[in-house]
Parts: sequence; C-alpha cells; structure tokens
Amino acid sequence: MALVEIRDVHKTFGKVEVLKGVSLDVEEGEIVTIIGRSGSGKSTLLRCINALESVDSGEIRVEGQKVHAKMPGLKKFRQRVGIVFQAFNLFPHLKVERNITLAPLLTGRIEKAKARALAEDVLTRVGLADKIDAWPEQLSGGQQQRVAIARCLAMAPHLMLFDEVTSALDPELVGEVLKVMEAMAKQGMTMILVTHEMGFARNVANRIVFMHQGRVWEQGPPARLFASPETPELASFIASAK
Repeated sequence: MALVEIRDVHKTFGKVEVLKGVSLDVEEGEIVTIIGRSGSGKSTLLRCINALESVDSGEIRVEGQKVHAKMPGLKKFRQRVGIVFQAFNLFPHLKVERNITLAPLLTGRIEKAKARALAEDVLTRVGLADKIDAWPEQLSGGQQQRVAIARCLAMAPHLMLFDEVTSALDPELVGEVLKVMEAMAKQGMTMILVTHEMGFARNVANRIVFMHQGRVWEQGPPARLFASPETPELASFIASAK
C-alpha cells in the first residue's frame, strides 16, 4: 500500500473543474515534485491531500485512511500530514520558540518542560538554532519560511506538503530554503512539492509529476522527463522554465 493513494479525483469551484480525474500514488520515503503552469490544479491537489478541501468525486487515502474535510480525527490527521505555504503564516506577536511549540503543546504531544528542547531541535535542523528567541519581524523572508518548516517538523509528520514555498522569496533567499528541503529529503521524509524551481525538481525529486489542465499529463524520473518529454505540452513548459 502506498503512503498516499489518489484515485480519479475531481474537484470543481463554481463552474470551473480544477481537477479532472487525477490518479497518483506516492510511496513512503519518496520525494515527488509537481510542476505545471498556473491553474493546472497543483495547489488544489495538495489542499485535498491535507483535507483543506474535500473532493467532489474519487478518493484520497493517506496511510490507508480516507481523507475528506469532515473526516473523524482531522486534527490528529493533520499532525501526521504537515503543509507549508508560500505565505509564512507565523504569529507576529509570538517569538520563534512559541510559534513552533504552540501546536505541540495544545495537542498534548509534549509537556511544557520539554517544549524549548523541541524548538531547539527542529530549529537546528533548519539552521536557525540562534533565532529561538527572535520575533518574526526580526527575520528575513527565508528565515521565516525555515521557521514555518520547523513548526511543521515539531509535529513529527509522516508526510510533508510544500506549496510554492519559495515563490514569495527574493531570489537570494531561495537557496537557503531549498537546502533545508534537500536535507529533509536525505533524512527520508516523504515529501510532495509544488514548485517552479526546476533545478530542485531535477536534482532532488525521485519523480516529477507534470500537471496540465487539471490532469496528470506526464510523470516519471527527472532525467527522463527533462531529457525526452513525451508530450509537446511538457516540452513547451520545460523550455519556458529555463
């Protein structure tokens, strides 16, 4: 059984069908990068996997559990499936430590006495151990995004979803976030990433999924897809992304 199983998923907003029968499996420990033009359904698919949106038809299962926005045990499910967005969404009135430990404390995952040690651990993993007592406004955009990643790691997720996490950053800050994600990949974290960073997709992903017009258009190992795309749509996308 794959960690993530997506079967013939459809999703419509108003009169616009955004997902048109998407099927995809993601194995434990796999890094899958989803690429495609804006409006192809990439971000909507991630939101459906995390139960932020319910599908209209079809089915999504994570670790064998059927996923939908009204599923039982939704809070516990989201502890296992972390998601990081392009907007950092840090609480500006809380220091870094509290931003990271708030959810683990509220869910009872850790005791208050152990909270700082947890924050130190995950901040070390993202290279920001020295920022534990900083306010979000004192951090660069890249640092804030790394804290957002650390906040997800604090919940010990089984799966991490990343939705264009570098698109809001200045170019010089993108590299520091990608390095954190590369390190997570090497540590065996299962990851599904929506990104326009073709270099990252080529060098880190086990598999690339190209979405087009709400469908999985092509998928396969990065070397094959970049070297010999099977469809003109992917060939055109790769050429425009260079």
